[in-house]
Amino acid sequence: MTGSSRRATPEVLTVVVLLIVSSLALVFLGSLVEPPKLLFGRALTAITPSLFPMIILAALAAMCAILLFVIRTKGAETANAGDTLAQSEWQRGLVFFSIMIGYALMMTPFGFLISSAIAMIAMSLLMGTRSVLQIFCVAGLGPVALYLAAARLLAVSLPELNTIEIFYARLLGE
Repeated sequence: MTGSSRRATPEVLTVVVLLIVSSLALVFLGSLVEPPKLLFGRALTAITPSLFPMIILAALAAMCAILLFVIRTKGAETANAGDTLAQSEWQRGLVFFSIMIGYALMMTPFGFLISSAIAMIAMSLLMGTRSVLQIFCVAGLGPVALYLAAARLLAVSLPELNTIEIFYARLLGE
């Protein structure tokens, strides 16, 4: 291995940090998620509040570990192309981080569906997708499917605008 292939790229650093944070969050999940409220000694919900975060954190840790393994096995053949590539990767990482911060800040005023669609459009453009049809299919269908799966199947309450919740209720006959 040459000296340039041993340098930690932004991709590797991000994956390592995500792996460490997700693993620590799994270990301390009991302290991070409030226990369910009890009424006459019984939980008010069918599932525990820590189930969904545990699934997401375990999947994130597994994907990070797999990605690190893949990066390590490719190692020598994907050496850095120079400082301009590394700088470009850092800039893309900062833009991605900014999109995620904006997404978190938009969630309450705009609701899950609108903020997710905006964030997915921005991420698609950041990743280089230029097909308008593909961008709008992903940004339109993805958040709707995720919202319905989370709200209806997992019984997780996501922030949403009242008009959109009423539309979903009428559409699903509730």
